[in-house]
Amino acid sequence: MVYFPLQLSPSRLMPDGTDPAHWPGGPFQRRMWAGGEVVFRPGWARAMRVDGRRAVCVESVGARPVLRQDDKVFVEVRRRYGVGERDEANGCGRERMSDEEIARKIVDGDGDGAVIEEVRRLVFLKRRREGQEDKAVVAKRAVKASAIPEFVFPLKPDATLLFHFSALTYNAHAIHLDPDYCRSQEGYKGLLVHGPLSMVLMLSALRGCLARLQSQAQKPRPTAARKSSAPGEEEQPWKTPYIKSLNYRNLAPLYVNEEMRVCLRRTKAEGDGLQWDVWVEGPDGGLAVKGHAVTTDVVQ
Repeated sequence: MVYFPLQLSPSRLMPDGTDPAHWPGGPFQRRMWAGGEVVFRPGWARAMRVDGRRAVCVESVGARPVLRQDDKVFVEVRRRYGVGERDEANGCGRERMSDEEIARKIVDGDGDGAVIEEVRRLVFLKRRREGQEDKAVVAKRAVKASAIPEFVFPLKPDATLLFHFSALTYNAHAIHLDPDYCRSQEGYKGLLVHGPLSMVLMLSALRGCLARLQSQAQKPRPTAARKSSAPGEEEQPWKTPYIKSLNYRNLAPLYVNEEMRVCLRRTKAEGDGLQWDVWVEGPDGGLAVKGHAVTTDVVQ
């Protein structure tokens, strides 16, 4: 999000500061981030490290037909990330790839393909009439998570955090920056926490859990409990867990200066990794974001 921001001048944005390329047209003027999914392929961190190579993001809008439901329209944005260079045959340098070669490599999967794949699901609502209350805005009874979290990361996002995230991601959407716009045009009581910021917080919390679990696993065991390796047998290397995928759905607004909790719980083992329930609770303990993640172990 930081390295591949929107490439438009402010004068070309929609009136609310969003990307016109995602707009479905017609009366659907108000945009919200409904959810999404991100998949990390093996070796993604090595491929996408900042080392002078040309990294590429290929974005496609409406890969699936636009889904219309009465007063709302859903739009799917797909992003693929990869490297836009290849090592020369003699191993002495890198050759810059043409746009056509990049498309074959990243979009069509020819060669290494995309190392990160992301789907962003956006929902567009009709322009709000004066005095109209949206279903998403009207206070409802909070829906609580059905599970007790193993790990909890509480925080209270303030306006400075929202501004910094908007600036880093080139996100000029007014619902994160202008409280008067939120109240008068959208019917919200205050600034909204970004949908993608919730995703980043869930990924960060999950990485923190993995680091904690790995640290606990690497603590030296008592000498009596330790098994000595047989002659000629190599000691097993430590495994470094990493996030394989995360999918999530935004269920309710999160507001500036209100407590929120990022919660995680392991559900079951899967091969060399784990499955996780990941969710975000609002100040009343209700579900605001619901997600599912898969982590895996890779031998260092």
